[in-house]
Amino acid sequence: MIKEFEIYVPDESIELLNQKIDLTRWPDEIEDGKWTLGTDKAFLQEAVRTWRHEFDWRKHEAKLNAVGSFKYKTQSGLELHYLHKTSNSKNAIPLLLTHGWPGSVQEFLKIIPLLTEGRDGIEFNVVCPAIPGYGFSDKPTELGMNSEEVAKLENELMLSLGYNKYIAQGGDWGATITKWIAELFPENCIGIHLNLVLAFPGEGDDPMEGVTPEEVKGMENLQKYQETGFGYFAIQSTKPQTLGYGLNDSPVGLAGWIIEKFHGWAAKESNQLVVPLDEVLAIISLYWFTESITSSARLYYENGPIGFSFNKISQPMAGAIFENEIARPPRAWAEKIYNIEQWNQYPGGHFAALENPEILASDIFNFVEKLKIR
Repeated sequence: MIKEFEIYVPDESIELLNQKIDLTRWPDEIEDGKWTLGTDKAFLQEAVRTWRHEFDWRKHEAKLNAVGSFKYKTQSGLELHYLHKTSNSKNAIPLLLTHGWPGSVQEFLKIIPLLTEGRDGIEFNVVCPAIPGYGFSDKPTELGMNSEEVAKLENELMLSLGYNKYIAQGGDWGATITKWIAELFPENCIGIHLNLVLAFPGEGDDPMEGVTPEEVKGMENLQKYQETGFGYFAIQSTKPQTLGYGLNDSPVGLAGWIIEKFHGWAAKESNQLVVPLDEVLAIISLYWFTESITSSARLYYENGPIGFSFNKISQPMAGAIFENEIARPPRAWAEKIYNIEQWNQYPGGHFAALENPEILASDIFNFVEKLKIR
């Protein structure tokens, strides 16, 4: 069952947020200007001041509703929230966009109009589901909702919308979900586009065979992440409930947890965010108002180390490799798993649809042109 869903956060929920911000008890800090121990206190205090006194949630709420906000009740009874924007072309290609953590459907607000307006005769009907446990989608009440199970629900959603053939795109957990969709539903998913490519050397293979010097340098991103930025992953994949008590109750704690990712996965060695603070605060607000930080973190527990299948898929695949991405595997590794049709490298970081919507949209258009499915 599909129904329109108008997003509206009650005024009293916004007032409660403001009250809890005002009651914050700030910790001490040993500051080095490099975010070495976590989110910089002065940066966070200024961000929270903006959140409290200048940020306008209603503006972002209106943007989501303007795209087209809906809910779909799956056969399992769980409801998925999703954005759905159609183009003016009767030959538009269905495109499924899946976000990750700590993202949301808000990641796609800038890229959606680029995709629906089209280029060179190619236009898309865009569907952006919120992963179960994220945003306004239902929270799973039992264990078992991993990337494979999410893939089944998203394919069900696409079929319910009449999109029997579609292209799937994703980054972060959306990349694992997209890979599962291709593997499980090859009769429906006719191609995939990833802005985070997961790939590993085959068992018994020489991992450095066919790897270029530039790719070796790119692999250092993952090593650095594992050495200095892996703590959140260890916590969320083992004890997400314990973490949730603090982050679900403290808006400043939640902001510090999420902002650190938008700094470390995007801007690198600066005291700035590549993504505008207003957009980051909108995403944090969505987590806060929907109380979804605990349920979203559970996806790490559900997926274990990667939530990924190593089986090779036959559908064409495009990889958009951004230089500051957490993981940048060599193409030789990816060829063991994917049927690579396109492989491009770009400046930018993890949140591609937010940081570089024009680049990401162009790469998707270029991929579809190669598929010759118009």
